[in-house]
Amino acid sequence: MNEIHEANRRRWDEMAEDWDDRLNRDGLWRRCHREPELAFEGSALETIREMMGTLDGKRVCVIGSGDNLAACALAGLGAGVTSTDISEERLRLASDRADSLGLSMEFVRSDAASLDSLSDSRFDLVCSTNGFFVWIADLYGVFSEVARILKPGGAYVFYDVHPFTRPWKEQVAPIEMTKPYWNAGPFHGSGEDSYEHHWTLADLLNSLAQAGLVLKNVIESPARDSGYWRGGNGEVDRDDSMLDWRANPRAGLPAWLTVAASAP
Repeated sequence: MNEIHEANRRRWDEMAEDWDDRLNRDGLWRRCHREPELAFEGSALETIREMMGTLDGKRVCVIGSGDNLAACALAGLGAGVTSTDISEERLRLASDRADSLGLSMEFVRSDAASLDSLSDSRFDLVCSTNGFFVWIADLYGVFSEVARILKPGGAYVFYDVHPFTRPWKEQVAPIEMTKPYWNAGPFHGSGEDSYEHHWTLADLLNSLAQAGLVLKNVIESPARDSGYWRGGNGEVDRDDSMLDWRANPRAGLPAWLTVAASAP
């Protein structure tokens, strides 16, 4: 048992209801199966479409599914979706939402670094989304499991906050560092008994390659709207100057990292 992952599981079980309330307030989960672009940032959805073509009848696994926005979006595109997460409570709530939307999905509680209940070579596509890797202590374990459950030639696409965003204070100007880029943690997370990791780009890509996955594409993207710089809190008074690096120097750095790989 990975003790860090187990601590994070307990924390997410505790936070599940609060996050469900937040999802109910913004209402995105009710729309993602019809408007899949709402569930992805960076170039993830475009990359999935380029690699997979149609998703009709394809078997897809979303690991660390969390809010399950991506899982619902992919199901709405016609995929047979298996949603896995370490938090049983988050999966229970996501299952209720899927039922209310009329989506047929499989929900499996599992540590992403040990997907023992999923058989080898089962999926055409594996996907993970923003906010996943920060909770992962064993990158090689996760990527090895991804490689195992993918069909030969199957695709893995992930997007997440770009590692270059991690060292900076959350302020407009000047840019000030809170830690060296190479200090990956673990750090205490949103609760005293949870832990976060700030992996570097090299950590992610080297672990992916060492697990046997074949790198296909790396895309670095800016934030699409100024809400990104306000924590994506849905404020309606957008300030487009926040997207100009001369007014907001952090806007001159990539906000999102999208990576596409395939199983050999």
